[in-house]
Amino acid sequence: MDMEKYTAEKDEIYKAILDKFQCERNRSVEESFARAFSENDEVRLFFINEDKAYTNGKNIIVDPAFCDIYRDEECLKKTEEFLQWPALVSTVPWNALKMVTRGLTLHESLHVLYSNFPGNEFKDSSFYDIDENGNKKTHKNELKTISNISNIIEDAYIEAIGASVYDNIEMYLMFNRIAPAFAKKEVESTAADKFKIFRPEELKEFTPSEKPEKCDLSEEEKKLLELYMQFLEVQKKTQRLIDYLDYMAGFLLFPMFDNGEPTEDIAEYVEKTKQLFLDGSIQENPDGRYKYSKQIFEIIKPLIPEDDEAELGHSLLPGKVPGQDTHNGAANSIKGQERKGRSQAVTTRLFTNLDGSEKDNPNTDVAVLINAVKSFRTDEESADEITSYTGFTVKHTGNSVGATPVHKNIKINEHHPKINLNLRQAYKNIYNQYHLNINSYNSRFLQILRAQVPVRENRFQFGSGIDSKHMGDPKKRIWFRNQKGNEVPDMSVLLLIDGSGSMWGERRNSAMISSVILHEVLKKQGIEHAIVEHRGHFEEPEIDINILVDFNAKEEEKLNIMQLDADGDNRDGLALYWAEKYINQKTFCDNKLIIVLSDGEPAHQYDEYYGPVANKDTENAAKKIINRGTNIIAVALDNDCDDEEYSTYESLKEIYPHLVQCKDLKRLTGQILNIVSKQLL
Repeated sequence: MDMEKYTAEKDEIYKAILDKFQCERNRSVEESFARAFSENDEVRLFFINEDKAYTNGKNIIVDPAFCDIYRDEECLKKTEEFLQWPALVSTVPWNALKMVTRGLTLHESLHVLYSNFPGNEFKDSSFYDIDENGNKKTHKNELKTISNISNIIEDAYIEAIGASVYDNIEMYLMFNRIAPAFAKKEVESTAADKFKIFRPEELKEFTPSEKPEKCDLSEEEKKLLELYMQFLEVQKKTQRLIDYLDYMAGFLLFPMFDNGEPTEDIAEYVEKTKQLFLDGSIQENPDGRYKYSKQIFEIIKPLIPEDDEAELGHSLLPGKVPGQDTHNGAANSIKGQERKGRSQAVTTRLFTNLDGSEKDNPNTDVAVLINAVKSFRTDEESADEITSYTGFTVKHTGNSVGATPVHKNIKINEHHPKINLNLRQAYKNIYNQYHLNINSYNSRFLQILRAQVPVRENRFQFGSGIDSKHMGDPKKRIWFRNQKGNEVPDMSVLLLIDGSGSMWGERRNSAMISSVILHEVLKKQGIEHAIVEHRGHFEEPEIDINILVDFNAKEEEKLNIMQLDADGDNRDGLALYWAEKYINQKTFCDNKLIIVLSDGEPAHQYDEYYGPVANKDTENAAKKIINRGTNIIAVALDNDCDDEEYSTYESLKEIYPHLVQCKDLKRLTGQILNIVSKQLL
C-alpha cells in the first residue's frame, strides 16, 4: 500500500468531517446552547481553526479541532480508558468533535458567568506608573506573570464550579482536561516564542565556546564576558519563571497525572505557593481569587525579569491549556464587554478532593454519555442534510404566475442554489464589520415593531399568584408572575433585487451588505423574509430568479447572499408577478411587503421589452399586486447628481406608487429597514 497516498486520502476524509461539523447550523446550535447556559442572549459563538478557545465576556471562540483530538485515535482511546468510558467517542470522529466543542463551550460559558471581565489585574494600579506627562506606563512582565497565575486559578475554579453546580456537564470538562494531555499534536502557547531576551548590541559577535580563564582575557574581553554572563542569567531567570508556571499548571489543572518533583531552582517557590493555589481556586468570588493570585505573585516576584531585560509572551503556559486568551486583557474578539462574575461556593473539584488530595477516578454515568452520543447523531444528520444539499430549480411560465400576455412565452427559472460553505468567512467578515449597525437596528426594532403582551410564567418561589398545578413541587415553586413578553409581528418581507449588469460594482456591494444586515435583523425579530435576485437572459425568452434566502430558511442559506451578482437584463413586471405568487404561497400573514431594489427601468432585449411598453407593464403589475393586498415599495439606487435626466428616481416614479430615493449607498440599509418599520406602525 502506498502509505503517502493512504495518508493523503485519510487527511481528506478528516477535513471533510471537520468542514461538515463547522457548518453554520452546527455553529448556531452551539451558540444557542452557550446563550442558554450562560443565561445571556447577547452571547455570540464562533468557530476558528487556531487551536484556541477563549471569551471576552460576550463572544465565545472555540476550535472544534483543538489539538487535532478528533482525528487522534490513540489519544481518544487513552482518554476513554482513563475515564473508564466505553468506546463511544474514539470510533466516531464526529462524536469527538462534539465532545471537544461542547467542553470548550461549557468552559468559556462558565467564565462568562463567574469570571470578571476584564480580569482584576488589568484594573490593578500597582502594575502601572504615571509619568510626569500623565501617561500610563505598564509593568509588562509583571502584568503578564500575574495574568498567567490568575489563569491557572480561574480555570481550576471554573471547572470545579461546573462539577459542583451543574448536572451532566462534568464528563465534557473531564474529557477536555484529559484528552489534550494525550494528544500527539504539539501546540504552541499563545506566544510563538515564550520570551525574548534582549541581547546587548556589544554581544552581537561574542559567544564564548567554553568557559574562558579571566586572567587570559583583555580588559575589553572581560567586560564582554561579564555582560555575556548577565545575559545568560536573565535567560536562566526567565526560563525558571516559565518552568515554575508550567509546574503549577500541572499541579492544579492536571492532578490526575504524576507531575514529578519540581526542579531544585523552583522547589522553594513551589512549596511556598502550593497551598495558595489550592485555596485560591475554591474562593467563591473573583475578587477573592485575585487576592490569592496577588499573594502568589509577591512570593515569586524575584523570578520575573525586568522589562528592559526580556519581553515575555502574554501567555507562558503550555499550549495544551486552552482558554489563555480569556485572561490576557486584550480585545481578542469583537468588542468585549465589562462584566462582574457572580459568586458561588465550590463543593467538589473535578479530579481531586477539596483539599487537593487524590480521589478515585470519577465515574461518568454511562447512560448520560450514551444519551449525549445519540443527540450527536441527530446533529450529524442535520449537518449531512446541509452538506449534501445540491439545490434545485423549479420551472414556471408567465401564464403560471398570472402575468400579462406580454410575458406568456417567457420561461421562469426559479433557482434554489447549492449552499457554498466556503463563503462562511466572507459572510462573517461583513457581519463583523457591521455588527454594531445590526445591534442598533435590533434595538430600534424591539421598541418599534413588537407589541408588549402579558405572559404568564410559572415555577417561582414568590410572585403574584399561586398555580395549583405545582402545589406538589418539593422546592415550593408554586407561584406565577405576569411578565411582559414580545409578540412576533404578523408580517412577511420579500426583498427583490435587480441582478442586471448595471448593478455591478458599488451598487452590488451595497445590496449585498444591506441584505446581510436585513437578514440578521429580521431573523432576530422573528419576521418571515426572503431575499431574491432576478435577471433576464439577454436574447433568450427566460428570466432567472435566484432565491438567496428563502422564507424559514436553513441557517446556512444566508451564505448565498455572498453569491449576489450583476449580469444580464431585467424584466421587472414578470419578476413582480412571480414575487406576488411566491410570497402568497410561502407565508400566511396579513401584512405582506415586497421591497424592490432597482437602479433603472426594466429592459429585456429578447422581445424589446423596454421603454414605454416595459414601464407601463411594470406599473400595471405593481398596481394590481398592491390592490390584491401585497404592498410594494421600491428603492431607486440613484446617481449621486442633480441631473433629473439621468435620475433613476425620476425614471421609476411613474412606475411605482411608493418609491424611495437612495442617493447615498451608505444609507441604503437604513432606508430599507425604515420601510419595514413604517409598514408595521
